[in-house]
Amino acid sequence: MWGLKSDIHTHKFIQGAFYKNFKKMGFEAVWVDDLAKNVNLVNRGDIIFAVDVASKFLPIVKGAKYVLHNISAEKIGLGENYINLQVHTSSATGEKFGIPYVRWDSSRRTLFQPWGVPTSPREWRDPKENKSKAEYWVGSIWNNDLNQGNSVFMEGYIRTLKENGIKFSQHGTPSRIHPRGISESKSMKLVNRSSIGAAVVGEWQRENNYIPCRLFKNVASGVAPSSNSDFSELFGLSGGIFDANPEVLITKVLELKYLEKVELVAAAQSKILPYTYYAGIHRILTLLYS
Repeated sequence: MWGLKSDIHTHKFIQGAFYKNFKKMGFEAVWVDDLAKNVNLVNRGDIIFAVDVASKFLPIVKGAKYVLHNISAEKIGLGENYINLQVHTSSATGEKFGIPYVRWDSSRRTLFQPWGVPTSPREWRDPKENKSKAEYWVGSIWNNDLNQGNSVFMEGYIRTLKENGIKFSQHGTPSRIHPRGISESKSMKLVNRSSIGAAVVGEWQRENNYIPCRLFKNVASGVAPSSNSDFSELFGLSGGIFDANPEVLITKVLELKYLEKVELVAAAQSKILPYTYYAGIHRILTLLYS
């Protein structure tokens, strides 16, 4: 894993998830920062995962293979020993991989797939029956000039939670003091205790059918699928609660009975099995060596 080990950029969680899952799979995995002193660590036969925001010193080694995110293979002089890795959106091209939200464009050597869930199914949780009146948000609340973030929707979401007597608290945002944020196990525990646990996306993400890793993580944490974006292609028309209005979204989730949540979570967890990092890594390696 090339880059972001000591950084606070949000993509470090992606690098970290790949790193941990490669180790679980028995690979000799190494994670380094994007520094000149680490260039000599890369050898022929290695697989290097790299992202544009941490690629200043990315070494190009003959005989190594590369998995690139937002880096032009042509500009850095790679031949066929690479694939591009992109998150799936409505603009994804190529052939379907047999499941929703995964495509392979062989002409561009690009695999489109969600980042997915970093934990294994044996760590996934069942719904919690007696929850406190609290909503634990793990991650960032943000926006930019293109309105790609989630802050606008979150304003209405948080306001509606308060109107329903639900306290909102934010956790896990990386900082210089806590660059790793919080652990996956703690994140799952918090989400499991949440009254709603919706996978909120920004307006750009909703319009472009962006699939956030939060969607998979929350289901794995034992909450029923819910979002301000429509993910019924994966879960089915009755497999979750999807509404762009925060008041409607929250009201519908609160109306669910416990046994209904149990059924929804069980069905949803079976459908996210192809979106674990283990499954994603298997697809990457299959294409990288085909």
